[in-house]
Amino acid sequence: MNERQRLRGIVACIASTIAVTVTMGLTLPYLALVLEHQGVDPWLNGLSAAVQMVAVMFLAFLAPRLMARWGTKRVIGGGLIGVAVSLALLPVFPNVWLWFPIRFMLGLSAELVWTAGDVWINQLATEEKRGRIIGITGFFQHGGFAVGPLLLGVMGIDTWWPLYIGTAIVLAGIVPLFLAGRANPPGHGDASARILHFLKIAPGLMIAGLMFGLIDSATLSLLPVYGLRKELGVDMAESMLAIFVIGAMLAQIPMGWLTDHFPARRLMLAAAVLTLLALVAMPWLITDPVLIYPLLGLMGAGLGSFYTIALTEMGRRFQGGALIGVTTTFMFLWASGSVVGPGLSGIAINLGGPDAMPLLAAVLTLAFIVLIVVRMRPGERAD
Repeated sequence: MNERQRLRGIVACIASTIAVTVTMGLTLPYLALVLEHQGVDPWLNGLSAAVQMVAVMFLAFLAPRLMARWGTKRVIGGGLIGVAVSLALLPVFPNVWLWFPIRFMLGLSAELVWTAGDVWINQLATEEKRGRIIGITGFFQHGGFAVGPLLLGVMGIDTWWPLYIGTAIVLAGIVPLFLAGRANPPGHGDASARILHFLKIAPGLMIAGLMFGLIDSATLSLLPVYGLRKELGVDMAESMLAIFVIGAMLAQIPMGWLTDHFPARRLMLAAAVLTLLALVAMPWLITDPVLIYPLLGLMGAGLGSFYTIALTEMGRRFQGGALIGVTTTFMFLWASGSVVGPGLSGIAINLGGPDAMPLLAAVLTLAFIVLIVVRMRPGERAD
């Protein structure tokens, strides 16, 4: 593959995955707020969000076979079509129970795009610039998540237009794939998601995926609800989520550069500590109109770095079919955390009040920090 083909592939990969991140950043808080205004209990609201992640768990068995047979580019295209169909169906059946199968299909399709995109960008990245390329990719992908809540702030939640706009964006994301040509490296070797195998040889990376799913999905799904329960206005509750995602976005490129120069585990520890400090401070600063925004930005930066560090390290350690397998396993564990995270947070809000949501996340983050420290021995390879 020459440099021109590589660049076309990178641009197409970023553009097509942005279409999904914009849509997810728009629809996750939108659907949560719609259900909240319908009077749906937080536990059911969280469960509705979690069903999208349940679908992702099927990727451990489906995605490696699809990518090995059809290539990552075709899998991304098929996933985008599935996302567009799902979004179009949501306003046709505006009921929390009917949304369960639709959101299942939405989650499966979106994560096919996301997982195949992660594999593709690692296939295309050169070793000496892998972290920076993944950081740039993450910057634009997180930027898509940030655009979603901002669009929602403009359109509001009293109309179905956010879903119509999301459908159009996803369909537009198919176009760049045709411009990528054949910049689609095939996988070779065993492409299966051997969960126990990868947990054994790269436990830190795999647990990072689980932790990222637990906290990130709960934040994306229920942070606006948390803000409303703390008696903030709808506009402020929505803008909090945008700041959180912007913080994650701005951290991507610097963190990508750092992963090219420093050990992965030490960077992961720093990101986890930053996330913990922000979570502990959130209940005290949530009503402060000045300090809450930088706090959420720092939390987004810390949590968003988990993904960048792990993805870069997986690309360094695995190639071919093994890269497909480890990436899919990572996504499976991320999905497992994402299934549990919103539901646990919804239950925590019901039992302990709004502040139980960030405090639960703080406890989980502390457990992850302990794991990193225990495994951090002199001379041991980062995993």
